[in-house]
Amino acid sequence: MLKSVLMYTKPKIGECDEVREFLLEQEVKLQVRDIEANPLGRYEISQLLKNFDLKHFLDTDSKVYKRNKIDQSMPERNEIIDMMVENNDLLRVPILVSGRLMTIGSSREKITEMLQIRNNGSKPEYEERPRPAKINRRIRK
Repeated sequence: MLKSVLMYTKPKIGECDEVREFLLEQEVKLQVRDIEANPLGRYEISQLLKNFDLKHFLDTDSKVYKRNKIDQSMPERNEIIDMMVENNDLLRVPILVSGRLMTIGSSREKITEMLQIRNNGSKPEYEERPRPAKINRRIRK
């Protein structure tokens, strides 16, 4: 069964290109949304962020982040969402959504764990781990 992923991305971001290529190699059904060409609206951002800590979604390298000095003083949730609606550059990408699961960034470990895939795109087989040998030690008094 093919895994289906919605990927939010921006152009000219190396991490996004790497993740896209990795997912295609894994034979993942990929839907890509360039948030620069097709920005997210308030409702979409609110649905995406749900009740998560917004710090995970902030692109600390964006001009909006630096201009508003968010690192020094974290604005209210609604204010940050307003900033994201006004300028999607504040959103950290790539954001990957598969069903009810989501991951942010390019960590292959997190992506493969979320999608339960290996390098060939299949579900990982669960290997039985060898049990440690029991050691009989008697304590002498």
